[in-house]
Amino acid sequence: MSRSCQAFHLVRSMVKSPEQNPNSRHVIFDLVVAAHVHSGKVEPALLYFHRMIQHGLTPTSNTFNALLRLLLSSGRFDAACRLFHDRTHGVELDHRSFATMIKGSIELGELQKASTLLDQLEGSGKKPDVFMCTAFIHSFCEVGELEEAGRMFDKMKKMGLPPNVVTYTVMINGYFRKGHKKHGFELYDDMRRNGVIPNLYTYNTLIYQYCKDGDLVSAFALFDEMPQKDIAHNVVTYNTLVLGLCRQRKLSEAEKLFGRMRRAGIRPSSATFNTLIDGFCKAGMMSKADMMLGHMKAAGCLPNCVTYNSLIEGFSRSSNLVGMAECYKELKERGLTPTKVTYTILINAFAEANDMGTAFDVFNSMGKAGLEADVCTFGVLINGFSREGNMKDAAELFRTMLDSDLKPNDVIYNMMIYGYCREGSSYRAWRLLKEMSENGMVPNDASYRQTIRVLCRDKKWQEAEDLMSEMTMAGFEPDDSIYRALSDAKRQTPSCT
Repeated sequence: MSRSCQAFHLVRSMVKSPEQNPNSRHVIFDLVVAAHVHSGKVEPALLYFHRMIQHGLTPTSNTFNALLRLLLSSGRFDAACRLFHDRTHGVELDHRSFATMIKGSIELGELQKASTLLDQLEGSGKKPDVFMCTAFIHSFCEVGELEEAGRMFDKMKKMGLPPNVVTYTVMINGYFRKGHKKHGFELYDDMRRNGVIPNLYTYNTLIYQYCKDGDLVSAFALFDEMPQKDIAHNVVTYNTLVLGLCRQRKLSEAEKLFGRMRRAGIRPSSATFNTLIDGFCKAGMMSKADMMLGHMKAAGCLPNCVTYNSLIEGFSRSSNLVGMAECYKELKERGLTPTKVTYTILINAFAEANDMGTAFDVFNSMGKAGLEADVCTFGVLINGFSREGNMKDAAELFRTMLDSDLKPNDVIYNMMIYGYCREGSSYRAWRLLKEMSENGMVPNDASYRQTIRVLCRDKKWQEAEDLMSEMTMAGFEPDDSIYRALSDAKRQTPSCT
């Protein structure tokens, strides 16, 4: 018989025995609630909790707090709030009660409620602890509220609560994620001055930032320092450095670090293999990428869409459409679903190979798969059609974009302008330039030059002259060929001679 069933029978016999000692009644009722809480049974726990109150008995703080935790872990946040604020149960709220509710509020993103609870805690004469304050700081950092996080950090010090290594690391990471590198490194220096010893997560956070900045010397200095401080590297440490090396095309060093990682007994993750495969693919080293794919499979790491997307793009860049097709086939055979990125890579590959028919077929397949094309996908197709002089299909895609509530960016506008200039449609090119300006975008130098030339060729020298003024205001300087084209247009126009 389970603990909760045993407790239930005890309570039933107790209720039938009026002569039962009140203290025993209190203990047994409390045990029943605790047993249901321990079993994760929310409704019975609440039922006996309220029955206990009806019998004039006050639950213990431990049972009350355990019930709060059960409600929160079961997604019953509102019920937990009602129980917490209900004063009829007679339980005196202790530090753990507040800590439980604050933690639950923070985990659900209810920062305002958590802050109100903190004020109530302090109003009752109790002080928050380091863990509570750190939870607030972490949550504020997660939502980008660095000022609030900083205020809580300073408040800790004023209350005589020295931040621990977790507090510092959370705050440093928050600064780095928002791009406030200077503040992050200054806080790290403050941490060391205050005698707080960095842990694995602190080192990983700092190494990541150094790698992101391209400062591999500083990143490896910390990497070498870790064993001296009896802190072992983990897979995240190695993955971060491998990524940093691959970003700088130091693939030989990345491969050596990969070997060192395995010799250290650290099992590479999918992210490790994917980073190396992507690095080799971007460098056009497809045999190395294929070899790393073999290592990945042998290590029991299943290739995923990220893996195949890198390989497909690598074969595409190498103009190896056969290898690209084989990778796509393997992706499908493994039961993986192509992503938007997969389709865009394929579309770009066929567009680069001047096979716009197949590129458009892939685009249609993407739609049938329930994936909506983004600006990048449309851009690839529009660029391909513009390059081959097919402005009819390019314009149709441009309109489809607008109908889909996707705003073309300046790159796509410039592609369209380039295409219209190539086919000699001076008015359409000029109209798009105007539209760009109306939408707050600045055409590039080439778009201005090409449009001015085709306007001059069509003897539309007034529009060309206006564009030259705009071009100068945009920071571009017309060259001698532009001035000659304008001069020739004016000379060939009867009204100007």
